[in-house]
Formats: sequence, C-alpha cells, structure tokens
Amino acid sequence: MNLANCSKCGKVYSPVSSSRGLCPACVKEDQDNYLKVFHYMGSQPSATAQEISQATGVELTEIYRYVRENRLRLVKADSGLNCEGCGIPISQGKLCENCQKKLSADIKSDIDKFKRNHPPQGAPKPPEKRDPKYLRNYRDKG
Repeated sequence: MNLANCSKCGKVYSPVSSSRGLCPACVKEDQDNYLKVFHYMGSQPSATAQEISQATGVELTEIYRYVRENRLRLVKADSGLNCEGCGIPISQGKLCENCQKKLSADIKSDIDKFKRNHPPQGAPKPPEKRDPKYLRNYRDKG
C-alpha cells in the first residue's frame, strides 16, 4: 500500500492520482473554498482578489492558484496576478497573450530546427555532390 504525507497538513494518507498531494480532508476543504469563491464571484463579478479573500476567508494564494489553473477568471486588472514572462497584469493563467504567442513561435522554431538537424531514422540522406552516384545521375540527365 502506498502512503504519502499531505502537502498541506502533513497527515499520512493513501494517495489518489488526482489529489495533487493532498489528503481527502484537504481536498474537501479546497473544493469547499473554491465553491465559496465561485459563488461570491457570481454575486460580485467585478471584485478584486483581495475583496474576495476578505469576504470569503479564502487565502489570496488559493484564489491565485484557482486563476492559474483556469478554474476562475478575475475581471479587474488590479487582481495582483502578473504574467510570468513580462510581468504585466493578467486576469487568468500564467502568461499574457503576447508571451503565449512568443512561446508558441519559439517552440515551433525549435521543433523545425530539430527536424532539420535530425531526420527520421531510415530516411535516405540526400547524396553529397562529390558522391559518384550523384555525379552519374547528374551526367545521365544532362
């Protein structure tokens, strides 16, 4: 039997793959906190994270985690959540739209570069210009 310590309260529990390192009691508390915030935001959609925290008693770090996980979306720009790439204020996730586009382009460029430098195994390599087979084929066509 696998046992682990809860990352929040330290209690020993039998882990479940989707528990994020939390014991069942802390998972339930996290769900309850999320629901408190979610319902509060339903009645006060333009509230800041600080206002939500004060009204619900849920820690700011938990609210920001819900936003990073795209479970919540804060409306006001002064939410305290900043892009991890450039630092500008954002309302959800970890990166602003510009940094997401830049990261996507960088990844695509790296993949293309890798494919150019590492052809798939078994694929024929183009003949070198000094290769006799290349020269013979060139003379036959010319």
